[in-house]
Parts: sequence; C-alpha cells; structure tokens
Amino acid sequence: MADMVKRFCNTFLVEGVFLLVIGMLLLVLPQVSTMALGLVISVALIIGGIYKFISSVIRRDEIEKSWLSAMIALLMIVTGVYLTIRPLFSLFVLTMAVGLYFVLEGVNSMIMAFEGKGVLKHWWVGIFAGLAQFALAFIILFGLPGTALYTIGILIGVSMLLSGIALISVYTGAGCPRMMEA
Repeated sequence: MADMVKRFCNTFLVEGVFLLVIGMLLLVLPQVSTMALGLVISVALIIGGIYKFISSVIRRDEIEKSWLSAMIALLMIVTGVYLTIRPLFSLFVLTMAVGLYFVLEGVNSMIMAFEGKGVLKHWWVGIFAGLAQFALAFIILFGLPGTALYTIGILIGVSMLLSGIALISVYTGAGCPRMMEA
C-alpha cells in the first residue's frame, strides 16, 4: 500500500483538490446540484426503460413472461418522463427516501450499540450516532417539501468535501514529494 501511495502521490493531491472544490461548489449551490441529480435519475429511468423494452422485444422467445418485462420497461419510461416533467416531485421522493434511510440507520446504530453494551467500551457512541441520525431524519422529513430543494445537494457536497480532505491527507501524510519536485 505504501508503495502505491508513493507512486501515485500527485494523483491523490489532484483528485483531493478536485473533490474539495466540487464539494464546496455543491455546498454553495445545493439547489442546482439537487435538481441536476433529479434530472440524471429521470433520464436514467428513461434510458434504462428503453433498453429494457427493446431487450424484452428482441428476447421475447427466450423470456418466459416477456410481456411482464415490457410492462416494467414501460413503467420505467413513464416514470422517467413524469419525473422529468415534474422535477420537484422527484426531489420530494428522493429527499423522503434519504430521510427514511436516516431513520433506518438510526435504528441500526442503536441496536448495534445495545448489542455491544457488554463487549464494547464505548458502546454509547452508537447511541449518540443513532440519535444524530434520528435528528437528521427529523430535520429532513419534517422540513418537506422545503428540504427537498437542497438536502441531496448538501449531502453529496459534504461527502465530496470529506473525500477531498481525506485524499489530501493521504498526500500530506505519506511524505510525498511536492509537485514541483516530482
């Protein structure tokens, strides 16, 4: 691992700075990034549905219930078109899914904490994490529909920002030569 890090030192730095900058832009413009993600998902549903429909028609002799596959494909296409026409609805659904994800993660964190109570010294950290996840879920879900405009963008922005910081720390912590020296 150390050899690989030394060999690709500057790559870690460049990727880290890139992710850091993109993450900051996403945090500055969370509505734009959230809308863009909603549009990407809509287009992906349309493209995936078209592919699935063509595949079901071409392979209808090989697939036992090709009509079912074609119906699912049409549903994907219709859903993608609907979400493209009504982008705020897609953001609402995405944000609700993220909120529910945090609820489930909060439950999971607390269960893991209680199960590790007799084994782990700092089991209570799981309780704290679960409560934080519940708080995030509460803010996201009870802030709907307003939170739908920026939640996804902020979460992706924070993730990219942290990834950038992590990659830059690999560069600085590995004793890499400076870019000018390499």
